[in-house]
Amino acid sequence: MADLVSVVVAGINGYGSGYVKKLLTHKQALLAGVVDNAPERSPYLPDLRERGVPVYHSLTSFYREHHADLAVIATPIHFHTVHALEALTNGSHVLCEKPLSAVANDFPLWEKAVREAQRWAAIGFNWSFSKTVHALKRDRMAGLFGRAKSLKTLVFWPRNTEYYQRSNWAGKRYSQQGQAIFDSIANNAAAHFLHHLLYVLGDKIDTCANVVDIDAELYRANPIETFDTCILRAKTDEGAALLFVASHATEEEAGPMFALEFEKATIEYRCTNKTGHVVAYFKDGSTKVYGRLGVTHDDSFAKLDDCIEAIIDPNRKVPCTYETAFAHVQIIEQLKQHPIHEFANVKQVDGYRVVPGLADVLLERYETHSNGRLLPLKKR
Repeated sequence: MADLVSVVVAGINGYGSGYVKKLLTHKQALLAGVVDNAPERSPYLPDLRERGVPVYHSLTSFYREHHADLAVIATPIHFHTVHALEALTNGSHVLCEKPLSAVANDFPLWEKAVREAQRWAAIGFNWSFSKTVHALKRDRMAGLFGRAKSLKTLVFWPRNTEYYQRSNWAGKRYSQQGQAIFDSIANNAAAHFLHHLLYVLGDKIDTCANVVDIDAELYRANPIETFDTCILRAKTDEGAALLFVASHATEEEAGPMFALEFEKATIEYRCTNKTGHVVAYFKDGSTKVYGRLGVTHDDSFAKLDDCIEAIIDPNRKVPCTYETAFAHVQIIEQLKQHPIHEFANVKQVDGYRVVPGLADVLLERYETHSNGRLLPLKKR
């Protein structure tokens, strides 16, 4: 058996704390160090100190004294590229949280760094690491479903005021230093489900479909620079229609759910209590159950196991790389050109800014693929 895989985690608060929690008890990995500009905020700092895990304020300081087989980048969006490139330059494979970047111009930098380091760089879109999704995708690639006609997904995940006040970059377009962020529901919390539509249609296990036509309606109920509600329609270069409906401003929580319509079958999924099952319903009346798919803690961090196993076994392929994730970045780039409308009838309920009736209207859009204005908007 190979030696334990050494891992450094950059960004141990917020989402990164989940990586620390998993790595503290991982049987195939060893925490070589952690990096954060405010490590004292981590609830795991006492455990890290007790185990003698080195704590640094920068990756540069870590690499000056240590090496890591794998670098997990869980820092804010605008640091993804710079931190990933530093890790690659120092000989680490990379697992970077989604998105790849907020700007498409960063892609050549990743490409060059990966090539020169002769390491891989994975991007943590959770469902792209799911065995259930892989089984579904392999059947699609084998032609079991026929030509893709339309794919749609919906998620309502209300977020309170604290969510947007948790950092100085949440909901921002740019940092105070001018770095691109474009944090939004499509580029952060619900990005997994937008990317999933692209990933399922990729012609290889680690590729995505190419999108050639995009139209979007962007809205906000919260006082942010980007948007918290989105209806995105797109077409792939092979003619499949895509629909992504998502909001942080509904009164109710729903999804994620999706329906993937092909010539020979429709694949459906609906998440309840953070889990659900993916089922294909064929036109001949038969069905195929692909298994469970969820949004639990274990589901979210299965990607870490995949990356550790890919280091132990070099023949194992990482299913979602920086190249796979670039399709999502290209969509975010195009969304920057669309206007953002403000809802007029926003209510404050228990710390949440919500739009009464929004869930019903969005659900109707999802089910009927209809167009038209949503609810009353503020006048410009």
